[in-house]
Amino acid sequence: MFELIFMNAMTPAMRKRLPRLAVLLLLMVIAVGGHREYSRNYSQQIELVPLALDETDPERRKVGALTFLNAWELRSDNSDFGGISALAVIGNNRFLAVSDAGTLMGFTLGKSNRIDDSFIAALPGAYGDNVDYRERDSEGMTYDPASGHIWVSYEARHAVRRFSPSLGRIDGIKRLTYAYGWKPNGGVEAIARLRDGRFVLLSETHHRADGSNSAFLYSGDPVEPGSQTTPFGYRAPEGYRPTDATVLPDGKLLILNRRIGLPQGFSAKLAVLDPAEIGTDVAIAPRTIATLASPLLVDNMEGLAVTEENERIIVWMISDDNFTALQRTILMKFSLDLPNKKPEAETAPGFETLSQ
Repeated sequence: MFELIFMNAMTPAMRKRLPRLAVLLLLMVIAVGGHREYSRNYSQQIELVPLALDETDPERRKVGALTFLNAWELRSDNSDFGGISALAVIGNNRFLAVSDAGTLMGFTLGKSNRIDDSFIAALPGAYGDNVDYRERDSEGMTYDPASGHIWVSYEARHAVRRFSPSLGRIDGIKRLTYAYGWKPNGGVEAIARLRDGRFVLLSETHHRADGSNSAFLYSGDPVEPGSQTTPFGYRAPEGYRPTDATVLPDGKLLILNRRIGLPQGFSAKLAVLDPAEIGTDVAIAPRTIATLASPLLVDNMEGLAVTEENERIIVWMISDDNFTALQRTILMKFSLDLPNKKPEAETAPGFETLSQ
Protein backbone atom coordinates (compact mmCIF):
# COMPACT_ATOMS: atom_id res chain seq x y z
CA MET A 1 0.00 0.00 0.00
CA PHE A 2 2.79 2.42 0.90
CA GLU A 3 4.43 1.80 -2.46
CA LEU A 4 1.21 2.62 -4.33
CA ILE A 5 0.66 5.81 -2.36
CA PHE A 6 4.29 6.82 -2.93
CA MET A 7 4.16 6.20 -6.70
CA ASN A 8 0.83 7.99 -7.09
CA ALA A 9 2.19 10.99 -5.21
CA MET A 10 5.19 11.33 -7.49
CA THR A 11 5.21 13.84 -10.29
CA PRO A 12 6.22 12.74 -13.85
CA ALA A 13 9.56 14.51 -13.37
CA MET A 14 10.17 12.58 -10.16
CA ARG A 15 9.39 9.29 -11.91
CA LYS A 16 11.83 10.22 -14.67
CA ARG A 17 14.57 10.64 -12.08
CA LEU A 18 13.98 7.20 -10.57
CA PRO A 19 16.72 5.46 -12.66
CA ARG A 20 19.26 8.04 -11.53
CA LEU A 21 18.20 7.64 -7.92
CA ALA A 22 18.62 3.89 -8.30
CA VAL A 23 22.17 4.41 -9.59
CA LEU A 24 22.92 6.68 -6.62
CA LEU A 25 21.65 4.01 -4.23
CA LEU A 26 23.82 1.44 -6.01
CA LEU A 27 26.95 3.53 -5.65
CA MET A 28 26.20 4.19 -1.98
CA VAL A 29 25.93 0.45 -1.36
CA ILE A 30 29.22 -0.17 -3.17
CA ALA A 31 30.95 2.53 -1.16
CA VAL A 32 30.10 0.90 2.16
CA GLY A 33 30.80 -2.64 0.93
CA GLY A 34 28.59 -5.56 0.05
CA HIS A 35 26.57 -7.57 2.52
CA ARG A 36 27.26 -11.29 2.82
CA GLU A 37 24.75 -13.75 4.18
CA TYR A 38 25.57 -15.44 7.48
CA SER A 39 23.98 -18.81 6.68
CA ARG A 40 26.72 -20.29 4.52
CA ASN A 41 26.05 -22.34 1.41
CA TYR A 42 28.73 -24.54 -0.16
CA SER A 43 27.04 -25.41 -3.45
CA GLN A 44 29.46 -26.01 -6.32
CA GLN A 45 26.88 -25.31 -9.02
CA ILE A 46 27.00 -22.26 -11.29
CA GLU A 47 24.05 -21.48 -13.56
CA LEU A 48 23.73 -19.38 -16.73
CA VAL A 49 20.87 -17.01 -17.58
CA PRO A 50 20.99 -15.59 -21.16
CA LEU A 51 21.06 -11.80 -21.55
CA ALA A 52 20.66 -9.37 -24.45
CA LEU A 53 23.26 -6.77 -25.40
CA ASP A 54 20.66 -4.02 -25.80
CA GLU A 55 17.11 -4.60 -24.61
CA THR A 56 15.99 -1.49 -26.50
CA ASP A 57 17.43 -2.85 -29.78
CA PRO A 58 17.53 -6.68 -29.83
CA GLU A 59 19.19 -6.70 -33.27
CA ARG A 60 22.21 -4.66 -32.22
CA ARG A 61 25.54 -6.49 -32.52
CA LYS A 62 28.32 -3.97 -33.23
CA VAL A 63 30.12 -2.09 -30.46
CA GLY A 64 33.16 -0.39 -31.92
CA ALA A 65 35.60 -3.11 -32.98
CA LEU A 66 33.52 -5.76 -31.19
CA THR A 67 30.70 -7.93 -32.51
CA PHE A 68 28.37 -9.25 -29.82
CA LEU A 69 28.00 -13.03 -29.72
CA ASN A 70 26.43 -13.88 -26.37
CA ALA A 71 26.01 -12.86 -22.74
CA TRP A 72 24.84 -14.53 -19.56
CA GLU A 73 24.27 -13.79 -15.91
CA LEU A 74 26.16 -16.28 -13.74
CA ARG A 75 24.41 -17.37 -10.55
CA SER A 76 25.25 -19.66 -7.66
CA ASP A 77 23.87 -20.29 -4.20
CA ASN A 78 27.42 -20.60 -2.87
CA SER A 79 28.04 -17.93 -0.23
CA ASP A 80 31.48 -17.13 -1.70
CA PHE A 81 30.36 -16.76 -5.30
CA GLY A 82 30.76 -13.29 -6.81
CA GLY A 83 33.14 -10.38 -6.49
CA ILE A 84 35.02 -11.56 -9.60
CA SER A 85 38.04 -9.39 -10.35
CA ALA A 86 39.99 -11.37 -12.98
CA LEU A 87 39.40 -14.00 -15.65
CA ALA A 88 41.48 -16.54 -17.56
CA VAL A 89 40.63 -19.23 -20.11
CA ILE A 90 42.65 -22.42 -19.94
CA GLY A 91 42.28 -24.96 -22.70
CA ASN A 92 38.98 -25.42 -24.50
CA ASN A 93 36.54 -22.99 -22.89
CA ARG A 94 37.75 -23.85 -19.39
CA PHE A 95 37.34 -20.65 -17.35
CA LEU A 96 39.07 -19.62 -14.16
CA ALA A 97 38.07 -16.55 -12.17
CA VAL A 98 39.28 -15.08 -8.90
CA SER A 99 37.39 -12.80 -6.55
CA ASP A 100 38.71 -9.96 -4.43
CA ALA A 101 37.83 -12.11 -1.42
CA GLY A 102 40.36 -14.82 -2.26
CA THR A 103 37.96 -17.24 -3.94
CA LEU A 104 38.77 -19.29 -7.04
CA MET A 105 35.94 -20.24 -9.38
CA GLY A 106 36.13 -22.55 -12.37
CA PHE A 107 33.79 -23.90 -15.01
CA THR A 108 33.63 -25.18 -18.56
CA LEU A 109 31.30 -23.51 -21.04
CA GLY A 110 29.95 -26.33 -23.16
CA LYS A 111 28.85 -26.24 -26.80
CA SER A 112 25.21 -26.00 -25.77
CA ASN A 113 26.03 -22.91 -23.69
CA ARG A 114 25.70 -24.78 -20.44
CA ILE A 115 28.14 -24.88 -17.55
CA ASP A 116 29.93 -28.12 -16.72
CA ASP A 117 32.48 -29.15 -14.07
CA SER A 118 32.05 -26.03 -11.96
CA PHE A 119 33.74 -25.49 -8.61
CA ILE A 120 34.10 -22.72 -6.03
CA ALA A 121 36.96 -22.88 -3.52
CA ALA A 122 39.42 -20.72 -1.62
CA LEU A 123 42.76 -19.88 -3.23
CA PRO A 124 45.75 -21.43 -1.44
CA GLY A 125 47.00 -19.01 1.21
CA ALA A 126 43.68 -17.21 1.54
CA TYR A 127 43.00 -18.64 4.99
CA GLY A 128 45.04 -19.97 7.85
CA ASP A 129 46.86 -18.96 10.99
CA ASN A 130 47.86 -15.28 11.00
CA VAL A 131 46.15 -14.69 7.64
CA ASP A 132 43.67 -11.83 7.49
CA TYR A 133 41.47 -10.39 4.75
CA ARG A 134 44.29 -8.24 3.40
CA GLU A 135 45.99 -11.40 2.13
CA ARG A 136 42.87 -12.32 0.13
CA ASP A 137 42.42 -9.21 -2.02
CA SER A 138 43.24 -10.89 -5.33
CA GLU A 139 42.74 -8.55 -8.29
CA GLY A 140 44.57 -9.72 -11.42
CA MET A 141 45.43 -13.09 -12.97
CA THR A 142 47.53 -14.35 -15.88
CA TYR A 143 48.46 -17.77 -17.22
CA ASP A 144 51.36 -19.45 -19.04
CA PRO A 145 50.04 -22.30 -21.22
CA ALA A 146 53.53 -23.81 -21.56
CA SER A 147 54.26 -24.27 -17.84
CA GLY A 148 50.68 -24.21 -16.58
CA HIS A 149 51.62 -21.68 -13.91
CA ILE A 150 49.14 -19.01 -12.88
CA TRP A 151 50.08 -15.63 -11.37
CA VAL A 152 47.71 -13.57 -9.22
CA SER A 153 48.27 -9.96 -8.15
CA TYR A 154 47.11 -8.76 -4.74
CA GLU A 155 46.11 -5.25 -3.79
CA ALA A 156 45.76 -4.68 -0.03
CA ARG A 157 49.15 -6.25 0.80
CA HIS A 158 50.73 -5.58 -2.55
CA ALA A 159 52.18 -8.78 -3.97
CA VAL A 160 52.27 -11.24 -6.86
CA ARG A 161 51.86 -14.95 -6.12
CA ARG A 162 52.64 -17.79 -8.52
CA PHE A 163 50.50 -20.91 -8.25
CA SER A 164 51.25 -24.46 -9.34
CA PRO A 165 49.44 -25.77 -12.45
CA SER A 166 47.04 -27.72 -10.24
CA LEU A 167 46.35 -24.56 -8.22
CA GLY A 168 47.03 -26.67 -5.15
CA ARG A 169 49.86 -24.55 -3.74
CA ILE A 170 51.76 -21.26 -3.92
CA ASP A 171 55.22 -21.85 -5.38
CA GLY A 172 56.50 -18.27 -5.49
CA ILE A 173 55.73 -14.83 -4.09
CA LYS A 174 57.00 -11.31 -4.74
CA ARG A 175 56.19 -8.48 -2.35
CA LEU A 176 55.89 -5.27 -4.36
CA THR A 177 57.99 -2.96 -2.24
CA TYR A 178 57.52 -0.03 -4.62
CA ALA A 179 53.81 -0.13 -3.75
CA TYR A 180 54.40 0.49 -0.03
CA GLY A 181 52.59 3.68 0.82
CA TRP A 182 49.97 3.19 -1.87
CA LYS A 183 46.36 3.04 -0.74
CA PRO A 184 45.23 -0.54 -0.05
CA ASN A 185 42.64 -0.28 -2.85
CA GLY A 186 44.99 1.40 -5.32
CA GLY A 187 47.45 -1.39 -6.02
CA VAL A 188 48.13 -3.64 -8.99
CA GLU A 189 44.76 -4.27 -10.59
CA ALA A 190 45.94 -5.97 -13.79
CA ILE A 191 48.75 -8.40 -14.59
CA ALA A 192 49.51 -9.87 -18.02
CA ARG A 193 52.23 -12.23 -19.24
CA LEU A 194 53.52 -11.26 -22.67
CA ARG A 195 54.31 -13.98 -25.20
CA ASP A 196 58.06 -13.48 -24.79
CA GLY A 197 57.87 -14.12 -21.02
CA ARG A 198 57.85 -10.52 -19.84
CA PHE A 199 55.10 -9.28 -17.53
CA VAL A 200 53.12 -6.03 -17.40
CA LEU A 201 51.53 -4.80 -14.16
CA LEU A 202 49.07 -1.88 -14.03
CA SER A 203 47.93 -0.07 -10.89
CA GLU A 204 44.33 1.00 -10.45
CA THR A 205 44.93 4.60 -9.41
CA HIS A 206 47.22 7.53 -10.20
CA HIS A 207 50.53 7.56 -8.33
CA ARG A 208 52.75 9.38 -10.79
CA ALA A 209 53.40 13.12 -10.84
CA ASP A 210 52.19 13.33 -14.45
CA GLY A 211 48.77 11.97 -13.44
CA SER A 212 49.19 8.58 -15.08
CA ASN A 213 48.75 5.20 -13.40
CA SER A 214 51.86 3.50 -12.10
CA ALA A 215 52.81 0.59 -14.35
CA PHE A 216 55.74 -1.80 -14.54
CA LEU A 217 57.31 -4.02 -17.18
CA TYR A 218 59.20 -7.03 -15.81
CA SER A 219 61.92 -8.64 -17.91
CA GLY A 220 60.76 -12.06 -16.71
CA ASP A 221 58.75 -13.81 -14.02
CA PRO A 222 58.25 -11.18 -11.27
CA VAL A 223 58.58 -13.75 -8.48
CA GLU A 224 62.01 -14.88 -9.69
CA PRO A 225 65.16 -13.08 -8.48
CA GLY A 226 66.91 -11.09 -11.17
CA SER A 227 63.83 -9.99 -13.09
CA GLN A 228 64.45 -6.35 -14.02
CA THR A 229 61.70 -3.76 -13.64
CA THR A 230 60.97 -0.87 -16.01
CA PRO A 231 58.56 1.69 -14.51
CA PHE A 232 56.25 3.53 -16.89
CA GLY A 233 52.94 5.36 -16.87
CA TYR A 234 49.59 4.16 -18.14
CA ARG A 235 47.17 6.91 -19.24
CA ALA A 236 43.75 5.34 -18.95
CA PRO A 237 40.87 6.89 -20.91
CA GLU A 238 39.66 10.04 -19.15
CA GLY A 239 37.69 9.15 -16.02
CA TYR A 240 38.44 5.42 -16.28
CA ARG A 241 40.63 2.97 -14.37
CA PRO A 242 42.25 -0.24 -15.65
CA THR A 243 40.72 -3.40 -14.19
CA ASP A 244 42.26 -6.22 -16.25
CA ALA A 245 44.60 -6.88 -19.17
CA THR A 246 45.43 -9.76 -21.47
CA VAL A 247 47.50 -10.41 -24.58
CA LEU A 248 46.18 -10.52 -28.15
CA PRO A 249 47.51 -13.03 -30.70
CA ASP A 250 49.68 -10.31 -32.27
CA GLY A 251 51.37 -9.63 -28.91
CA LYS A 252 49.63 -6.35 -28.13
CA LEU A 253 47.92 -5.74 -24.79
CA LEU A 254 44.15 -5.59 -24.59
CA ILE A 255 43.13 -3.57 -21.52
CA LEU A 256 39.73 -3.32 -19.83
CA ASN A 257 38.99 0.07 -18.24
CA ARG A 258 36.03 0.76 -15.98
CA ARG A 259 34.20 3.88 -14.81
CA ILE A 260 31.59 4.42 -12.09
CA GLY A 261 29.84 7.76 -12.32
CA LEU A 262 26.64 9.66 -11.73
CA PRO A 263 24.11 9.67 -13.22
CA GLN A 264 25.30 7.24 -15.90
CA GLY A 265 26.32 4.39 -13.60
CA PHE A 266 28.84 1.86 -14.91
CA SER A 267 30.62 2.01 -18.24
CA ALA A 268 33.67 0.29 -19.71
CA LYS A 269 36.23 0.98 -22.43
CA LEU A 270 38.34 -1.63 -24.17
CA ALA A 271 41.72 -0.36 -25.36
CA VAL A 272 44.86 -1.65 -27.09
CA LEU A 273 48.47 -0.85 -26.14
CA ASP A 274 51.66 -1.92 -27.93
CA PRO A 275 54.32 -3.11 -25.44
CA ALA A 276 56.97 -1.88 -27.91
CA GLU A 277 56.04 1.66 -26.84
CA ILE A 278 57.00 1.04 -23.21
CA GLY A 279 60.04 2.94 -22.01
CA THR A 280 61.42 3.99 -18.64
CA ASP A 281 59.10 6.61 -17.11
CA VAL A 282 57.26 7.09 -20.42
CA ALA A 283 53.50 7.65 -20.01
CA ILE A 284 51.56 5.74 -22.66
CA ALA A 285 47.93 6.22 -23.72
CA PRO A 286 46.21 3.18 -25.26
CA ARG A 287 43.89 3.26 -28.27
CA THR A 288 40.22 2.83 -27.36
CA ILE A 289 38.44 0.36 -29.63
CA ALA A 290 35.02 -0.07 -27.98
CA THR A 291 32.80 1.48 -25.31
CA LEU A 292 30.09 -0.23 -23.28
CA ALA A 293 27.60 2.15 -21.68
CA SER A 294 23.86 2.35 -21.04
CA PRO A 295 21.57 1.25 -22.62
CA LEU A 296 23.98 -1.54 -23.53
CA LEU A 297 24.52 -4.40 -21.11
CA VAL A 298 27.26 -3.34 -18.70
CA ASP A 299 28.10 -3.63 -15.02
CA ASN A 300 31.24 -3.36 -12.91
CA MET A 301 33.44 -4.94 -15.61
CA GLU A 302 36.67 -6.29 -14.07
CA GLY A 303 37.74 -9.49 -15.83
CA LEU A 304 39.09 -9.93 -19.36
CA ALA A 305 40.30 -12.89 -21.44
CA VAL A 306 41.02 -13.67 -25.10
CA THR A 307 40.65 -16.94 -26.99
CA GLU A 308 40.56 -18.00 -30.65
CA GLU A 309 37.61 -19.75 -32.23
CA ASN A 310 37.12 -20.64 -35.91
CA GLU A 311 39.91 -18.23 -36.89
CA ARG A 312 38.25 -15.42 -34.95
CA ILE A 313 39.61 -13.58 -31.91
CA ILE A 314 37.13 -13.96 -29.06
CA VAL A 315 36.99 -11.42 -26.22
CA TRP A 316 35.45 -12.41 -22.89
CA MET A 317 34.51 -9.90 -20.18
CA ILE A 318 33.09 -10.55 -16.73
CA SER A 319 31.74 -8.26 -14.02
CA ASP A 320 32.25 -7.94 -10.26
CA ASP A 321 28.91 -7.83 -8.44
CA ASN A 322 30.55 -6.51 -5.23
CA PHE A 323 28.52 -9.15 -3.37
CA THR A 324 25.41 -6.96 -3.62
CA ALA A 325 21.90 -7.87 -4.72
CA LEU A 326 21.79 -4.72 -6.88
CA GLN A 327 24.49 -5.98 -9.27
CA ARG A 328 25.07 -9.09 -11.36
CA THR A 329 27.92 -11.35 -12.42
CA ILE A 330 27.76 -10.92 -16.20
CA LEU A 331 29.86 -12.92 -18.67
CA MET A 332 30.00 -11.40 -22.18
CA LYS A 333 31.36 -12.89 -25.40
CA PHE A 334 32.42 -10.83 -28.44
CA SER A 335 34.43 -11.37 -31.58
CA LEU A 336 37.14 -8.78 -32.24
CA ASP A 337 37.83 -7.14 -35.57
CA LEU A 338 40.96 -4.99 -35.64
CA PRO A 339 41.63 -3.67 -39.15
CA ASN A 340 45.02 -2.35 -40.16
CA LYS A 341 43.78 1.21 -40.00
CA LYS A 342 42.61 2.79 -36.77
CA PRO A 343 39.01 1.71 -36.16
CA GLU A 344 36.30 4.07 -35.15
CA ALA A 345 35.68 3.61 -31.43
CA GLU A 346 31.92 3.58 -31.24
CA THR A 347 30.50 5.38 -28.24
CA ALA A 348 27.49 3.48 -27.09
CA PRO A 349 24.33 5.47 -26.45
CA GLY A 350 22.91 6.39 -23.32
CA PHE A 351 42.54 -27.70 -15.70
CA GLU A 352 43.56 -29.57 -14.54
CA THR A 353 41.78 -30.27 -11.27
CA LEU A 354 42.21 -28.93 -7.78
CA SER A 355 44.11 -32.02 -6.73
CA GLN A 356 47.84 -31.46 -6.30
